[in-house]
Amino acid sequence: MTEHVPDTGPAGPGPAERPTLRPRRLSIWHRSAPLRWLSPSILVITLVVAFPAAYMVWMSFLRINRIGQIEGFTGLDNYRRLFSEPALPQVISNTTLWLIVVVGLTVLFSLGLAQFLSKSFFGRRLVRLALIVPWAASLVMTATVWRFIYEGGNGLLNRLLMDLGILNAPVDWYKDPSVAFFSIMAVGVITSIPFTTYVLLAGLQTIPQEVLEAAKIDGAGPFATYRSVILPLLRPSLLVALVLNMLHVFNAFTVIWVIAGQTAGHHADTTVTWMYKIAFTVQLDPGEAAALAVVNVIFLTLLVAAYVRILRPDRDIAAQPAASATGSVRAKTAAAIGGWSERVRTGLRPALVPLRGAGNVVGRAWAPIRPVGLSVIGFLVAAFFLAPYLAMLLGSLKTQAEMFAVPAPYLPQEWTWSNYVDVWDRIPLANYLRISLFVAVAATVAVLFIAAPAAYILARSKFRGRAAFLGVVLVTQMFPAVALLIGLYRQALFVDGVHTFWFIIAVNTAFNLAFAIWIIHANVSSIPADIDEAAMIDGLGRFRIMLRMILPLAAPALITVTIFTFIQVWNEFVIALTLFNDPANGRVPLTVGVQQFIGLYETNYQYLFAAALMAIVPAVILFAVIERRLVSGLTAGSSR
Repeated sequence: MTEHVPDTGPAGPGPAERPTLRPRRLSIWHRSAPLRWLSPSILVITLVVAFPAAYMVWMSFLRINRIGQIEGFTGLDNYRRLFSEPALPQVISNTTLWLIVVVGLTVLFSLGLAQFLSKSFFGRRLVRLALIVPWAASLVMTATVWRFIYEGGNGLLNRLLMDLGILNAPVDWYKDPSVAFFSIMAVGVITSIPFTTYVLLAGLQTIPQEVLEAAKIDGAGPFATYRSVILPLLRPSLLVALVLNMLHVFNAFTVIWVIAGQTAGHHADTTVTWMYKIAFTVQLDPGEAAALAVVNVIFLTLLVAAYVRILRPDRDIAAQPAASATGSVRAKTAAAIGGWSERVRTGLRPALVPLRGAGNVVGRAWAPIRPVGLSVIGFLVAAFFLAPYLAMLLGSLKTQAEMFAVPAPYLPQEWTWSNYVDVWDRIPLANYLRISLFVAVAATVAVLFIAAPAAYILARSKFRGRAAFLGVVLVTQMFPAVALLIGLYRQALFVDGVHTFWFIIAVNTAFNLAFAIWIIHANVSSIPADIDEAAMIDGLGRFRIMLRMILPLAAPALITVTIFTFIQVWNEFVIALTLFNDPANGRVPLTVGVQQFIGLYETNYQYLFAAALMAIVPAVILFAVIERRLVSGLTAGSSR
């Protein structure tokens, strides 16, 4: 029913004022709608990401004693002490080598693996699922099984290499300073390949088939097509994979720490693990650790700036053209092939003629066995990535004596299934599982409740500051919690949040919120806005439209966010190790709790592996459910 305002003349709040004031109030209310919808996410990002980052910078100029008391302003003294540390040159050298080798080999292998998986062959689904395992499994568990494989006389790697005649004596792969860091880098590459492969595979799948057909018609061979057509079109995905990989590898804490982080010296330290030692284990100097963290963040900021430039979040995803016309595709392909042909005419042709002849011979020999050959190669790839987890399974069924037998037995002599029962008595495993489940569920629910409204309003409204907010979302997505660990720890002390549920849930929510907003935003942007307009005509407000119309259509994105967030929180290690590790009060998550099986002189691997498998299998199953949507959602808009 429409309100009727009587004409009362000039005296009092008559028609000269009321029709003006009410629309003005409504205008202000409507204009503030984006801020109201975004305020929960802004609040969480500000309090749990921005404040610790800012305070960490302030800490780097303070003198803080070993028990955490602030003694005053010290200027640049923390930075001077940091840059005069004897270990600094080695740590910087390690970090540089770690980045170059791990990222370089990861991208190189992933390019080949993505191209291989883009082909159709029997068993391809098995290979994709095999790649899921090291991606979905907790890095704590993966690093632990590699630590077991790397053991000296009783390690499986030494046994295998000695049986093959490659080694004459065992090698202490993670204890010997001359080989330890290279051994850990191998694990870093293996655990980084799955994500990078999926990003590149998603990019390959966006290349129109017409491009490849046009290249073939224009006379380009496989090498020319890959070099001059596929790689240029894959460039956006390749750049995204490269930047994300550098961010992941630079902040790699868990793999290094679990395998060799607690050994003496700095032969296996990067700036991230060294920062943790300075702050919490060796020097107990929060000020100097904060200075190192600031230096790390400066480097990360440069990488994030590159990532933001690549993605350009201010673009409207929904407005991007669906695909290029065939004529345009052919024109681009012809230009690419023409450029390649020009290079050939200027000198490449003589050098490539012998290679082309050899390639034709290999191609003719490969064609008859191609279906079987691809399946065999796929099986070998799957076996390689699954081998560590098979070793974990077999180890969980061995006795303690067999675990430390020299030489190491491949198979259990006594299949000790009772380890899966005994582990529940050896540690409070049920409590660890309960704690991890509660934190993961609570953080996942919080992420969904905060991210869905923010993503919806970003996709459906054009307002000042929209691009800036999306940029902030990308920045927080790129900065892992370990980069701000020093600031988070001090913040936890301020608010009495150490070892509390609410603080660990808030931290996990904040550092998974950006991914959720980005995934849901990309999905909602692809839903026609006509649905909203029709619903508004029927009298629905924005909130009910989102709840009843849009979110059901965005169910795939919500499922992806739910599973991904749950697994990320379930597998989280470094924040829990620092902020939520209170055995006296039973507040220890699974990833931290199982580490008590690793002692200074003895490790109960059989019980650790039994507990690890019970945690890994559900996560892998959940991850397998969303593996086809995950990377395409993460890189939404990156190649548009």
